[in-house]
Amino acid sequence: MDRIPPYAGMDRFVGAFDKLVVQPRRSRSRLPAVLLTEPGGGFAGRRIVTGLRARLRGDNVMLAPHACVPPAPDGHDAPHLELFEQITQQLTDSMPPGAGRLKLPGYRLLHAVLSAPRFEGPVERRHHALRDHCYADHRQWSPLSAALWRLGGGDQTSGAGFIELLWNFFSGPLFQQLPCALFGLRATRRILGHGRNRRWYAQWYRQQHGSPPTDFFRSALDLVPHDHDAPDAPDPEQVDRVLMHALLADLDAAARPRRFNPWRRRRTTRFVVLFEELGPADSRTQRFVRELRTASADLGTTSVFVVAAGVRSLAARVPDIEPSDLAHAGAELDLIVESGMRPERPSGMTVPAPAQDAPPDERAAYWLRHQPRLVPPAQRFSPGTEVVGTVGSLALALVVLAGLFAWRPLDRGERDACAGKTFLGTDGTCVGVAEGAKGFGSSKDDQGVRDALRMIEAQNSQLDAAARDKEAAGGGARPRTVVYLGPLSGGRGAQDPVRGGTLPELRGLALAQARINQLARASHDRVPLRVLTANAGDRFQDAEKVAQQIAQLARRDPAVVGVVGFGQSRPGTLDAIKVLNQAGLPMVGTSGTAAELLRTGRPYYFQLAPTNARLAQVMAAFTRQARTVADGSRTARRIELVADPTDVYSNDLAREFLKSAGRTPTTVWEHTPQDDTGGPRVANAVRGSLATSAPDLARQVCGAVVKEPRTALVWTARANEFTAFLDEMNRLSGECPRLTVLGGDDVTNSLLQGEPPRRRFPGLTLYYVAHGSAPELRRAAGRSAIEAQEFLQAYDRVNRRHQWGGAMRADGHPVLAWDALRYLSEAVDEARATLGGNEDRLGADQVQSVLYQGLGGGGFNGATGRVDASGAAGGGRFTPDKLVFVMSGDGRAKAVCGAMTKSVNAKTWGERFACPAA
Repeated sequence: MDRIPPYAGMDRFVGAFDKLVVQPRRSRSRLPAVLLTEPGGGFAGRRIVTGLRARLRGDNVMLAPHACVPPAPDGHDAPHLELFEQITQQLTDSMPPGAGRLKLPGYRLLHAVLSAPRFEGPVERRHHALRDHCYADHRQWSPLSAALWRLGGGDQTSGAGFIELLWNFFSGPLFQQLPCALFGLRATRRILGHGRNRRWYAQWYRQQHGSPPTDFFRSALDLVPHDHDAPDAPDPEQVDRVLMHALLADLDAAARPRRFNPWRRRRTTRFVVLFEELGPADSRTQRFVRELRTASADLGTTSVFVVAAGVRSLAARVPDIEPSDLAHAGAELDLIVESGMRPERPSGMTVPAPAQDAPPDERAAYWLRHQPRLVPPAQRFSPGTEVVGTVGSLALALVVLAGLFAWRPLDRGERDACAGKTFLGTDGTCVGVAEGAKGFGSSKDDQGVRDALRMIEAQNSQLDAAARDKEAAGGGARPRTVVYLGPLSGGRGAQDPVRGGTLPELRGLALAQARINQLARASHDRVPLRVLTANAGDRFQDAEKVAQQIAQLARRDPAVVGVVGFGQSRPGTLDAIKVLNQAGLPMVGTSGTAAELLRTGRPYYFQLAPTNARLAQVMAAFTRQARTVADGSRTARRIELVADPTDVYSNDLAREFLKSAGRTPTTVWEHTPQDDTGGPRVANAVRGSLATSAPDLARQVCGAVVKEPRTALVWTARANEFTAFLDEMNRLSGECPRLTVLGGDDVTNSLLQGEPPRRRFPGLTLYYVAHGSAPELRRAAGRSAIEAQEFLQAYDRVNRRHQWGGAMRADGHPVLAWDALRYLSEAVDEARATLGGNEDRLGADQVQSVLYQGLGGGGFNGATGRVDASGAAGGGRFTPDKLVFVMSGDGRAKAVCGAMTKSVNAKTWGERFACPAA
C-alpha cells in the first residue's frame, strides 16, 4: 500500500485533512481546493496524493468515498464527458459499507442530455424526444423503471404473438408511457423546483436567455450536442459549468441524511476528489478544477474536498490562500475545522510541494506511523438493525404520545422548564427577563449568582411593599424599573458566571440598588429603583431575542426607564444594542470597552468603562517606560501580541495597542480559543501569524523569549484561554523559566477563579489594566473618593453576611456596575426634578433627554473615578480621561492615570512618567 512520505509538516497537514474528511455535517463549511504547486517539476505532490488515496481506502474496506484522477497521457486531454464519468464512477464504487448506493440523479439527467443525438422533426415535438431519450438512459441505472418497462412489453414492437401484442396494448400506457411522463415531471421539479441547491439551473438558464425556463426538456434542447461549426452549438465552458453544478448539488444532497434512511445517515464523511497531475493552466484537468471551485462557491458546497498535485502553473486571475509550506497549510485547515470558512475567502489554497529529495521529518514520520489510516466514526449497529430499531422506537413514541394526550388534561398547571417569562436559549439554559433568581442560576456551580439575584429579589419585594405604603400615605416618588442585561449562564461546562465579570457585576448592582433605595427612603426627591435581570445567554448568544423581550416590556410598562450591563463586546451585544436603540431605551454600559459599542449605540448608549483606545494608550506607555522584564530592572525591547481576530473586544484592543506602541518591534499572534463561538473574523481584523492552539502559542512565545530575553507578552485576548496558555508555559518552564505579561482588562477574570495565575506558572510576572478598583482609588485620592468609600463600606457589610470573595472587592466589575446604576439613578432623579415632580410623565424619554444633555452639577464622582457629564450633546457618551489602573499580579497599582474626582486628576505615574493625553 502506498504510504504518505514523511515530509516536514506532513503530520499537521494530514491531521487537518483527516479532521475535515470526518467533520460532522452540521459544523461543515465550504472548503478551498488544496493545490500542491510544483513549478520546477518533481513528483512529491503525486506521492502525497497517492498516499492520501491509500489512507482513504484502508486495508480491505473503503473508509471514505473518493476519486483519484491519474495524469492524462502527454498531449491527450480527457474527452469532454469522460472526466466527469471517471470521477462519478470512482465515487460510486468507493462508498463505504453500509452507506448505500450513491445516486446522482441531477448529474445523470444532464449527462443524458449532453450525450443525446441531434433530434429532427417538428420543433414542438423535440422536447418529448429528448425526454424519451433521457428516460431510456434513466432505466439503465434505475431497477424499478427498467422492471416497469419490461412489464409493459419492453422495446418489442414486432415479432410478438397476439397475446403479447394485446398485453402490450393495455399495459404499455400504464407501465411505460405513464412512468415516462412522471419521470419528466419529476425531472423538471428536481431541476427547477424549490429546495437547497435546486434552483441553480433556473438561474443559469436565466443568465443565458434572459427568461426563466418553464419546462426542463424544452430548455435543455440548447445543450444537445450540435456540429461544432454550427452557430448555435453549446459552449464547452457552459457545458462544463452545468454538469459541475449538477454534480455538486447531487453530492451535497447525498451527504444530507434522510429521515428513516439508515444508509444515508452513515454517510458521515466528505467526498474527496484527488488529482495526481493537474498540469499547466490550460490543461483539461486544471480547467475542470477551476470550474469546480467556482461552482462550489456559487452553491456553498460543503460535502466535497479537493486535493490536487502536480500544478505546474496557475491562472493568475484566480485568487488563492497562500501558506508557505505544508505545516502552515495544515494550520489554515485546522482553523477552518474550528471556525468555518468565510464566504468571501478564496476558493483555493496553493501550497508549494516539498523537494523530491527532501529529508524525512522525524516528527512527521512518528505521527504517520502511529496514525496509519483514516478513522471514520464507528457505527454501532448495521443498517438493517437500525431500521428495526427505528420502527420500534416510532411505535413506542406513538404509545407514549397517546398516553401523554390522555393524561395531559388532568394537570393543566404543568409548565415547561423555563417557567415565567424566560425561554430556552442557545446554550441550553433559560434566558430572558425574570424576577430575581426565579429563572437563572439553577446549577450547583451558580450559588454566587443565586445569592446576588436573591438579594435583588428581596430588595424588589421590600420596595414594592414600601411603595404601597407611600401611595396609601400620599407621598414619595413612585419606583422606576431598570433592567440588567448580562450573561447569567455559561452553558454546559463553561467557566461562567465568573468569566466575563458577570458575578462581580451582579454583586455591585445589588449593592448599588440597596444604596439608591436607602437614599430614596430618606428623601422624597429621590426615585427608588426596581431591578429586573435579563439573561442574554453564554457570551451574549441570545442577546438580540432577549433585547426584543425588554423592548416589549418597556412598551407595556412605562416605568421601565433604562438598561444597564452589556459587559462583553460580542456580536450578540451589538445586536441587542441595535434593538434597544430602536426602542428608544437609554443604556449605560458596564465593562464593555470596544469602540463598536459606542458606534452602534449612538445616541442611546452611554459608556462608563474607558474605551479600548484609552486602555491601549496606557498599556503602550507602560510597556515603553516601566521596568518590568526579568529582574525588574529593564524595559521590554520586543513585544509578542496575542489577539483573537474573531472577537470584537480583542481585535479592537489589539488594533488600538498597535497604533500606540510606536516603534517597539511587535509580533502579532492570531489565536482563537477552541471553545469560542465568535464566528468569522471581524471587519478590519488584525493580521499576524496563526497559533491554532494553546500549546502552539506557548511554543512560539517561548521561542521568542529564548531569542530575546527582554520580550514582554501583551495579551489582548479573553481570559478563559489565558489560564490554558499558562499551563502550557509551565510545561515549557525548563526552556522559558520567566515571562512578563501585560494583559487587557479581561485578564482580571482569570484572577477571580480561585487560583492565582502565578500558581499555574511560577515564573510569571503579571501586569494588567483595570478600569476600576475602589481600594486603589481610595488610596490614591484619599478622602475625596467618597463614592469609593461608600462602595467599600457596603461591600464589607454585605460580605460578612454572604461570604463574598475578597478578590472581587478590588476588582473593576463590581464598581462599574455600582457606578452604572448610580449614574442612571442620578439621571432619573434629575429628570423627575425637571418635570416638577410629575410622576405620570417620568419615563425613558425624559431620562434619555437628561443623559443626552449631560448631568447637571458638573458630573458624577463615581467609585471608578470621575464620570464625565458632557452627554451626547457635548460630544461625549463616555469620559475621555477615564481613570485607568495598571495593576500587578498581587493586586497593587503600578500606574494610575486619569480623572479620580472633579478636583484630582493623575497626570504622572511611577518615576514621574507622563500619563497619555486623553
